[in-house]
Amino acid sequence: MAMNRREFVRSGGAVALAAAASRWSVAQSKPITMAAVGDCMITRRISQLDSPGLLELVKLLRSADVSFGNFEMTLAEPDAPPQYHEGCAYVHVRADSPENQFVADELKWAGLKMASLANNHSLDFGGAGLLSTIAKFDRAGLARAGTGRNLAEARAPGYCDTPAGRIGLVACASTFPDWTQAADGNGEVAGRAGLNPLRLRTTYRVTAEQLDALRSVAQGLGAPVGRGPELRFMGRTFVAGVEAGAEVVADPDDSAAIVAAVRRARRNSDLVVMSIHAHEGGRSADVPSAFLQPFARACVDGGADAFVGHGPHILRGIEIYKGKPIFYSLGNFIFHGESMKQIPAEIYRECKVAGTDPSDVFDKVLAGFSAPPFWQTVMPVARFAGGKLTELKLYPVTLNPKLSRSSRGTPALAQGDEGQQIVAGLAKLSQPFGTQIRYDGRVGIVEV
Repeated sequence: MAMNRREFVRSGGAVALAAAASRWSVAQSKPITMAAVGDCMITRRISQLDSPGLLELVKLLRSADVSFGNFEMTLAEPDAPPQYHEGCAYVHVRADSPENQFVADELKWAGLKMASLANNHSLDFGGAGLLSTIAKFDRAGLARAGTGRNLAEARAPGYCDTPAGRIGLVACASTFPDWTQAADGNGEVAGRAGLNPLRLRTTYRVTAEQLDALRSVAQGLGAPVGRGPELRFMGRTFVAGVEAGAEVVADPDDSAAIVAAVRRARRNSDLVVMSIHAHEGGRSADVPSAFLQPFARACVDGGADAFVGHGPHILRGIEIYKGKPIFYSLGNFIFHGESMKQIPAEIYRECKVAGTDPSDVFDKVLAGFSAPPFWQTVMPVARFAGGKLTELKLYPVTLNPKLSRSSRGTPALAQGDEGQQIVAGLAKLSQPFGTQIRYDGRVGIVEV
C-alpha cells in the first residue's frame, strides 16, 4: 500500500533521502581519471606478451577510472559476406578466428572500458556483422556507442559505471560509405542497422571562368544545369569565388541531433566523452578539416568533458577549449591489419594481385602507411575534479614498425629520443590551437 507524505517522513524516509543525497553529492565530487587511445585494429592475442613497454600502457589503462578507444573493425561471424568496395586502398577488417569473441576479451584485459564502434569499417560485413560486433562487446562487458539496430540506438549514449562515477559516451563518424548510415523505421519499413552519421556539406569555389567551363562541360554531357550562382555537377556543388578552395560544414540536422545526445549524456553522467571518426583533413592530413573545430566546440558547449577524434591514422593537434580537452586525432593504437587473411576476391582484382595470398595485398595497401607518424601516437591520461580538467599527461607510444609483420603493430611506451620526438611533434601540431606542451623526460605535460 502506498505511503503518504506524513507517514514517509515519520518513517525516517526523509532522513534516508537526505543521507542518500549527501552521499551522491560526495560521489559527484570525486576526481575521475580518463585514458584515451585511437584506432584499435586487433587480430592477435596480446595478453600473452611480456613486453615491459606494453605492460606499462596496460597498467595505465587499467588504473584509469575509464579508458576509451575506437574499435575500427568488426567481429562478424565467418559466414557473414563482405560488402563490396571499389579500389585497392580498402581492406575489410575482421578478426580471423571462428570464435572472435577473444578480441573484445583482449581489449578488456588491456584495460579498455568503453569504445566507439562508429567508423568506415563498421559494416564491412553488413548489418549482421555489425550486430555481431555489438553482441560480443556487450558479452565482454565493454560499454560502447555509435552504432545500433536503428538511428535512435546509434545516436544514444553508452554508459560506463565506475566507483568514481558514471561516464557517458556519444560516438559518431563523418567518414563512412553512404549505405552504412543507421535509419529509423517509419511505420512502413523497419529501421536500418548502422552508424551514427555526421554528414558533411562541401562547396567547391572556382573562378568565374572555371564555373562557366564546368557549365559547358555539363551541358555537353546532357546534365541539367541552372542559371543560378551555383552548379550541381557529378554529385558536387560549385560556386564562383575569388580563389579556388573548398568549404566543408557539418550537416546542421546531424550536428544538432548529436549535440542533443551529448546533453542527454550530461544529464545522466558525471563525465561525458564525445568521439568522432573523421578522415577528412585540411591543408594536410595532420590538420583537421574546417568543420571539425566548430563541431567539437559545439559538443563541449553541449556538455562534453572531452572530445576524442580518430580516423586519419596519424596524430593531430590538441586544443583546450573552455577548460576541456579536444583531441583532433589520436592516430593508431593497435595496428594488426597485416594479420588478416579474409580478403574479398574483388580486392585482389582492384590491387592487381595474382593468386590469393593476403600478404601480397598488404604489400600494396600498406605501402602508404610506411611513414613513422602512422606508427607513433600518444595516450592521454586526463584528471578531472569538480567538473574541471586539472591535469593532462601524454604518454608517447610506438607501434614498433621495424619488427616483423607478425609482431609489429602492438603498442609500447616509447622511450628516450623517440618519446621526446613524438611529444615534440604533437606540441608543434598543437601550437595553432594555443596549447602548450612540455616534455619532462618521460611524458608530455599539457599546461592547463
